[in-house]
Amino acid sequence: MCATASNHHRMMTIIWVCLGIICATSVQALEQNMVVEIDPKTQTVVRLGDSLRILCRVAVPIEVCRVQIPGGSAMYLKPGQPPIDGVIQYSGSGMEAGECGVLIDRVKANNDGIFKCSLKPKDDQKESSATLKIVVAKPPQRPELLVSQASDHGRYRHNDKLLISCSARSGRPAANVSLYLDDELISHGERPTIYDSNVDDNSLAVQNISRTIHWTDNGKFLRCLASHVALNEPMETKLQLEVVYPPQPQPQGTIERFGYVVGQEGFVNVTVNANPRPTFIWRVNDEIIKEGETDEHNRLQSSTAIEMGKGTWVVKLKIISIQKSDTEKEYILEARNDEGAYEYRVMLSTSAEPAESMSNGNPSPHAHAGVFSHFYGVNLDAGSIIGIVVGVLVLILIVFLLIFARATGRWCFADGSSTRNIGESDLADPAASVSLLRFHKSKTDETNGRRSDTESAGRYSRSEVDGAVPARRRRPKITLSQLFKRNKDKVSGADSDTVRTVVTVDDEKLQTTEQPAETNVSNPASGEGGIVYAELDLTQQQVTPRLINEDKTEYAEILYTKPPTDK
Repeated sequence: MCATASNHHRMMTIIWVCLGIICATSVQALEQNMVVEIDPKTQTVVRLGDSLRILCRVAVPIEVCRVQIPGGSAMYLKPGQPPIDGVIQYSGSGMEAGECGVLIDRVKANNDGIFKCSLKPKDDQKESSATLKIVVAKPPQRPELLVSQASDHGRYRHNDKLLISCSARSGRPAANVSLYLDDELISHGERPTIYDSNVDDNSLAVQNISRTIHWTDNGKFLRCLASHVALNEPMETKLQLEVVYPPQPQPQGTIERFGYVVGQEGFVNVTVNANPRPTFIWRVNDEIIKEGETDEHNRLQSSTAIEMGKGTWVVKLKIISIQKSDTEKEYILEARNDEGAYEYRVMLSTSAEPAESMSNGNPSPHAHAGVFSHFYGVNLDAGSIIGIVVGVLVLILIVFLLIFARATGRWCFADGSSTRNIGESDLADPAASVSLLRFHKSKTDETNGRRSDTESAGRYSRSEVDGAVPARRRRPKITLSQLFKRNKDKVSGADSDTVRTVVTVDDEKLQTTEQPAETNVSNPASGEGGIVYAELDLTQQQVTPRLINEDKTEYAEILYTKPPTDK
C-alpha cells in the first residue's frame, strides 16, 4: 500500500516538471517573437529642418505604440491621428501588422539625442522597446591651417621640410578634413584623426602631413578643407607659399629659335624661373647689352623683364633687321639673384620649326614652316631650296640633250660615218649604207602623151645603189616618228628600217643632171599620180648562218610628188 502511494507521488512529480518545462519554453518563444526591429538600424544623421522617418515593428499585432522623441515627452501614436505639434504623426502599415512608426516633418536642433519606441502586443501586458541615436548635424568652425616656421622671414627655400596641420572643431558629427596644394591632394587619402566627445559635442578632426618644398611650389596655395553634412560646400582656409631659388636651367640646354626672315624684324624670347627677381644681361659675341638698353649700332635692343607670376620672367631681345650674320652669333643671357646665377645660350636659325618641336606644343615665336619642310621633315632655308630647284632644271636639260643626241646621232652617239641615214638598222653593217635615189620626170610619149607604167618599178643591187651618185641631193624630210620607229620585216623575220622620203622632182634641174643610164626606164603614163616607190634589196645572195651583226634587208620608201603642170 505504501509502495503504491510512493509510485503515484513520483508520477505526479514527473508530470509537473514536464509542464513547467513546457511553460518555460513557451514563454521564451513568446519573448523571442517580441524582439523589436527598428529602421534605421544604426545612428542616423539628419540636417536641421529636414524630415525624418523611423519605423519599429514586431511579428505580432500590437495595441499600443508609444514613442519618445528627444527634446519632447512620450506620446502615443495610432493611424489616422492628427499630427502632434503639427510635425509628428503615425507612420506605418497599421497596428495589426505590428508596426509603430513616426514621421517628423521638420527636425529641430533639440531633436538630437536618443529616440525610443515601445510596443505592446495584444493579450500581453508587457511592452517591448528599441532605441536609435538621432544626430542633428551641426557645422564645424572654420578650419585651422598651421605650418612649420619658415627659415627666412616666412620664405622657404628649395628642399626645405614643411610640416602642415589642418583641423576643424565643433562639428556634429566630426568634420572630414583634407589638405591640397592648389588642386593637388597632398594628404594622399589618409584618414584624419578624430577626437569626438559625446558629452558636449566638442569634436575635433585633425590631419597632419610633412612635405619637401620644391621650387615649383612657389606661389602655390596650401588649402585646408573641411567638408560636413551640414554644409552645402566645404569651408576652406589657405596660405600662399613663397619659395626662394636661383635661376633654373632650361631642360633642353641650348635654346633654339627658328623661323627668322632675313631683312625683317625679329625677337629673341627667353623665359626664366627665379625668385627673387634676377637682373638680366645680354652678351652677343663680345658685346654686352644691359636690361632696357641697346647696342652701339642701335640694331639690338634689350627689353625690361616682364613678370608672368609665380617667379616666371620673360626677357626679349629685339633685332631691328635680321642679317645672315645674326644667325652665326652667340647669344647669352645671364640671370643673377641672391640665390645664384645661370647663363642661357640661344641659337638663331632662318630654318622652319622642326616637326618634333611643334608636336610638343612649343612652337617657336618665329616659326614659318615651309611646304618642303612640312611634308618632308627637312629644314632648308631659301637659298638651299633655290639651289635644289636649279639643280633639278639642269638635270632635266642634260637628259633632254642626251635624248636629242641619241636620236640624231650627234656628239658621243656619232659613229664616224657621214653616210649613215635615218632609218638605218642599228645592227646592220655601218658600211652598208643606202643612198636615196632621185627620179626625174620622164618625158611624155609624143605619140600618146602618156607615161610608161614601168617607170616606177626597178630592182637595184647594193653595188648599183652605192655607185649611183647623183649630181645634186635633197635632204629627206624627217619626222619625230621616224626617229624612234622600228618596223618588223615580215618577209625575212628580221628587224628592218624603213625610210619614207618625199621627193619633189624639178623637171628643168633634173634633166640637166640625169645620167644616160636611166633612159632604159619606161616613162609612166602622164595621167598617173606622181608617187614613185623604189625597193632596195640588200639581202645576201647566199644564205649563211645569221650573226648578230649580219646585213639585213632594208627598204627605202620614196614618195614622188607630182610637180606642177608645165606651161
